[in-house]
Amino acid sequence: MTAGVSRRSLLLTLGGVGLLAGCGDDHADWHAAGELPGDSRPGDEASPDVSDSATPLVVPPANPPTAGVCPAPQGVVQKQGGPQYVLPCHGTDIALTVDDGPDPRYTPKMLALLAQYGIRATFCMIGRSAAAHPDLVKRVLDGGHHIANHTFSHPLNIAKLSASAVRAEMAKATDAITKASGNGYRPTLFRSPGGAWSPTVLGQCGAEGLRALDWTVDPRDWSRPGVQHIVTTILTKTHPGSIILEHDGGGNREQTLTALGVVLPRLRDAGYTFAQP
Repeated sequence: MTAGVSRRSLLLTLGGVGLLAGCGDDHADWHAAGELPGDSRPGDEASPDVSDSATPLVVPPANPPTAGVCPAPQGVVQKQGGPQYVLPCHGTDIALTVDDGPDPRYTPKMLALLAQYGIRATFCMIGRSAAAHPDLVKRVLDGGHHIANHTFSHPLNIAKLSASAVRAEMAKATDAITKASGNGYRPTLFRSPGGAWSPTVLGQCGAEGLRALDWTVDPRDWSRPGVQHIVTTILTKTHPGSIILEHDGGGNREQTLTALGVVLPRLRDAGYTFAQP
């Protein structure tokens, strides 16, 4: 898609995978329930909702992957005892992570989009949502995707909880995901809501046999900043080794889906390969 093509045209071309915006049912965001909005960092405030319009979408070129050019030293993916922020760099590998689901409205659309482009992602699931929608847990796994533990209830700031409360959030989420999977699948990755890490959270990751996973590229799609912002952020900030953060739950995710319908084929065509952390 080149600059000058209207967003209306863009949305029409994506209609085949159910990405048209404008749903009347605006699901309550996490901040409406007294929790962090999606995976903002603690203290972040939601941006004003930017509705899609007929403003032409400007699609910048993706940064071409260059062998040996990484956001971290070759082979170094995390600091000692800390969460993983990047992939081991092989020149073309990046990862897509999808948080706060599963959601019966948006997870199926996300799965259809990923299947269209042959991309496998890591879905960071909230345990209570996994328990409520076991069919979606199975569909994610059947699509060849990974599932990470994203706590059971998505607490406001897990870094402020006691060790026992953190352990309960992790253990209950693992149990819920495993039961919903129907095949004994157990997550090996943990993503802290809001990227809220502490010695307690990291220590409990180790105790539960979970590897701490963070991210590199955050377009703040949870705040619905507009398709243009999401597209521009991902295409201009993604480099080899990047871990991209997106969402399929916690609110209306039509902007996220529409933006990914633009950026995923461009990243793939630029030469990136999608790996799982």
